[in-house]
Formats: sequence, structure tokens, C-alpha cells
Amino acid sequence: MRCAAAAVLALAGVGCGTEPVTPEYYPTTEGANTQVGEIKIRNASIVGPAPTAQDRVGASVPVYFSLINAGKTEDSLVQITAEGVAKTVDMSKPEIPIPVLQLVWVGTGPFTVTLRDLERPLTVGQYVTLRMRFRKAGAVTVRDVPVQMASVATTLPSPPLVSPSPSG
Repeated sequence: MRCAAAAVLALAGVGCGTEPVTPEYYPTTEGANTQVGEIKIRNASIVGPAPTAQDRVGASVPVYFSLINAGKTEDSLVQITAEGVAKTVDMSKPEIPIPVLQLVWVGTGPFTVTLRDLERPLTVGQYVTLRMRFRKAGAVTVRDVPVQMASVATTLPSPPLVSPSPSG
């Protein structure tokens, strides 16, 4: 019995005195990510049809992503193209401003992007390539932009309902 108790105590002590392992944080990314200059493009995705359906040729689909300006001067998104995917890409504004040290959501609120007149059917699980051009940072190719289920749109942040007061 004493031997069994000694064995249990010996095994219980294994690992005592070792350095703890700090868990590392890995952010979840549902979409494509890239950067051009100080402009970071995060979670770019296209909202497609139900998983067993496909968006037909000629249809329009929304694009969702966020832009982060880590630079020292304001920039703006001035153009998006989707060669071989859509004939045109419409932006809700002629330019989407990206203030310094700010995050701008595109797809909800005042800024939206839509792929119009699809040139080929899109199904959930496919990947497409977008090309974005910024006024100062220049152009960047955003590869592997996933076509995701429409329910993904409900997980995107909504624009604030109340604007901050001038005093704070």
C-alpha cells in the first residue's frame, strides 16, 4: 500500500516546477487578408448563395471586408475590379475614405461594394481574386477571397446607431 501511495505521489509531482506554457492567440479569419503600404485589408469575402445553390451568370453579389489605415496620412479606396468574375464592381461612394488609425467596414453602413453582372456562376467554397486600388497606397491583388454562405453576413458588425457627441 505504501508503495502504491509513493507511486501516486511521485507521478503527481511530474511536471511540477516546469515553466507554464502561455497560450497563443490566433485570430479567426473568415476571409482573405493582405496589405498594401499602410493599408490593411481584412476578412474580404463574397456573400454567395445557399451551400447547395449557385449565383447565376448576370447576378449581383455583395463583397464584405474591412480596411485599416496604420499610416500617418488619410487614404481612400478608389477602385475595385474582379476580372473574370464580374463585368463591373460598384462602390456605394466614388471613394471610400480611410482615416488615419481607423477601421472602416465595407459591406454595412454607408460603404458597400457589389459585384455586378457575374461572368460565371459562383458557389459557396469557391475563391476569387479582387484587385483594389488606393489613392496613395497604390494597387493590390487580393487573392483567395472566399465565396461564403449568405448567413455569414449576419456576423458582420453593424454601423453604430448613435454618433458620439461633440464633447466626448
